[in-house]
Amino acid sequence: MIFDQTPGNVGEYHVELSAQGLDNIEKALGTNYAYPQVAADVTTKGTLTINQGEATVTLNSGDSKTYDAKQTLPSGLNLNKYNVTYDATVYSADGEAQTLKLTAEDLQIVGNATNVGTYQVKLSQAGQEKLKQLTGNNGANYKWTFKTTANYIVTAATADAKLNGSNQKTFDGTAVTTAQVNSNGQILVHFTFPGSTTESTYALQDGDYIWNAGSAPVNAGTYTITLNKQSILAHLQDALKKQVNGNVTISADDLGGQASFTITPKAITDITISGSDQSKTYNGKSADLDVNGLKITANGTITNTPLVNPGITASDFTWYDAAGKRLDGVPTDAGTYQAHLNANTLVALQKANPNYAFSSVNGVINYTISPAQATATIGGSANRNYDAQTTSVTDVMDNIKWSSTSLVIGQELNTAGLTANSYAWYTKDNDDHYVAMTGNPVKAGTYYLRLTDAAIAQIKADNPNYNFTAVDGEFTYTINAVAGQATLSGSASKTYDGQAVTTAEVDSTNGNVIAHFSFPGSTSEHGYTLQDGDYTWETEDSHAPTNAGTYTIKLSANGIVNLQKALNQYAGQGNVTLDAEYLLGSATYTIKQKDLNVVLDGNSKGADGKTYDGQPATINT
Repeated sequence: MIFDQTPGNVGEYHVELSAQGLDNIEKALGTNYAYPQVAADVTTKGTLTINQGEATVTLNSGDSKTYDAKQTLPSGLNLNKYNVTYDATVYSADGEAQTLKLTAEDLQIVGNATNVGTYQVKLSQAGQEKLKQLTGNNGANYKWTFKTTANYIVTAATADAKLNGSNQKTFDGTAVTTAQVNSNGQILVHFTFPGSTTESTYALQDGDYIWNAGSAPVNAGTYTITLNKQSILAHLQDALKKQVNGNVTISADDLGGQASFTITPKAITDITISGSDQSKTYNGKSADLDVNGLKITANGTITNTPLVNPGITASDFTWYDAAGKRLDGVPTDAGTYQAHLNANTLVALQKANPNYAFSSVNGVINYTISPAQATATIGGSANRNYDAQTTSVTDVMDNIKWSSTSLVIGQELNTAGLTANSYAWYTKDNDDHYVAMTGNPVKAGTYYLRLTDAAIAQIKADNPNYNFTAVDGEFTYTINAVAGQATLSGSASKTYDGQAVTTAEVDSTNGNVIAHFSFPGSTSEHGYTLQDGDYTWETEDSHAPTNAGTYTIKLSANGIVNLQKALNQYAGQGNVTLDAEYLLGSATYTIKQKDLNVVLDGNSKGADGKTYDGQPATINT
């Protein structure tokens, strides 16, 4: 047969019998039939119709990736994972079987393959046209059906969540809250995932975190916050959904990091450690500072969070006297003192109170050691015999004895400040009242040394540890009266006159009968002229003699009163006493015979005369 054109593409083709075809018919049918002589004589022509083929083209297999926040384009597909299948072989017009060798341009992803999901991949229009062109006739030889089973899958990425950052607050006595953790926006959970930025964060909520201290801290210090993985996980997943639409997942194993939170000490001022004023009565021992009741105050402390006493002891104080002079040790003596807190206690106080910041502390406790009640008394005594000399205070000071009550055992009264001028001499009147003297004792008697007002003040000043309720007493000094002597001596005389010797005759200036006194301070001038009764005659009848002769006179005990009076004029009243045993010596008195010339004239009585008989004679006239 002969075609009017070479058949290949879809369409109708006219067919004529060729000469060869005619021959072949004849051979096949034999001679029983008449045949046209030439093929041209066969006017009837046949028609060859090539109908459209049907081809179903299917894109198979597929590809995937983990979410990377980028849109996947056909150029990003792995072509090796895609193939095209046909339900029948397709041919080109010349009859050669055809298949499509895929390129990126041949494929099309349905949708924006960025987010997690399954995206259909199909032949692009260009790919379809490319396949059609392989079959010729602009693809019209086939009725094309394009299908796809290929998918491009974007799977969720895994995110990391790391906690970091820091924040702080000033100590306020309350536990740190989540709001305070987040207050400066620095403590955040930072997400790391495809497409994440510095803004990919999450702010902590209650329950999301754990304090290394076990609970929300209150006190000053730096604390660590870590994630509570079980509690925060759901919150983080929700946050990621909002940020990346579920393209990213996260698990507890992907959580980490830590943040720090610092509670800084609160600044306070005027820190003062004080205690009640303390006192004791002097007892010779050091002040016993009581630190048990100390109060620590300051401006700016938090209610219910007072400053803590670090264990301040008495040794943490330095002592100062009332004049502000620092003492070398703890005071013992009576006085007013202040105990000042040592500067080095600041370190201990700061360490014990880390919630507060301060750089100085003041502490003063007033302390008084009151003088102990006591008394001081002078006493003692001394004596001497009258010697007409004065006795000064200096002469007897060593004999003054001091006694005291209520002094600390082992202590003695300090009298070093006293001098002779600290004492004054006194006597006593009949009512036993003291009478001040203007001089020193000389005469026999009892004298008293008493302290002057200035001396009493001196004693108090020199013994400041004591409050003397009495500083008094007396030192008794006695000048004893001494025994004086009265020694009678001398002689006197008269001529017999028939009269008994009189005292005037004994004291006659023609004699030297005198009683001389002998006592301390006496001189030769201390003599005494006898008076009646001061003497006795050494006669048989102890009467004054009348007759001529020499007689002895002695001092009489009966006359001692007059002698004492006379002695007092020399020695002073009461200084020297006379006793009978000290009436010494004697004097002589001579009655001289009188020359008797008797002239009798006209004696009518007769002659007078007698023989001497020792008795006065009588002359009759």
